[in-house]
Amino acid sequence: MAADIDQPGGKLKRTFAAAVAAVTASTSMWLTATMAASAAMAKPAAPAATLRVVPWWIYQDGGKLAVIADSSQRGDVRVISSKLLPRPVRMSKGSSLLIKITGKTKPGKYAIALRCEDKHNQPDSVDVKTVRIYKVLGASRQPDQPGLPSAFKPDVTVSSGPPAAHPKPGHKGH
Repeated sequence: MAADIDQPGGKLKRTFAAAVAAVTASTSMWLTATMAASAAMAKPAAPAATLRVVPWWIYQDGGKLAVIADSSQRGDVRVISSKLLPRPVRMSKGSSLLIKITGKTKPGKYAIALRCEDKHNQPDSVDVKTVRIYKVLGASRQPDQPGLPSAFKPDVTVSSGPPAAHPKPGHKGH
């Protein structure tokens, strides 16, 4: 290197070589970034479940909850489960569920879960929302109960309550 400085045009050769190296490095960095970005865009999106519950609070007796379930994968079965429901609700065609709150439902906070299952009944995505059930106080003034969305048309209607009682084997029903 020291010999290049003494030679005529030696400094020019070094400057030119440095410029070529800088252009090559920046081009290779640009190529690497472009390849990484295109590889990221080529990956299919992960399956996603979307659950909407309107309203997020309701009174105990006579309240109604609109549950709207959606899945990013076509053909997925939507399974909605909660302690509010007697059993999980499986919906293969529709996506909207109306839950009628009965007087037997205890006030409190409840989770409503949406599980989307593929054609092999394997869950591929989940979403959870919480709702609050309030007790109606007879003598005191309480806010009006929120209503359902105006364009809501349920595909399935279910009443809340405990699971249906199954008779135990060996016992008579009476």
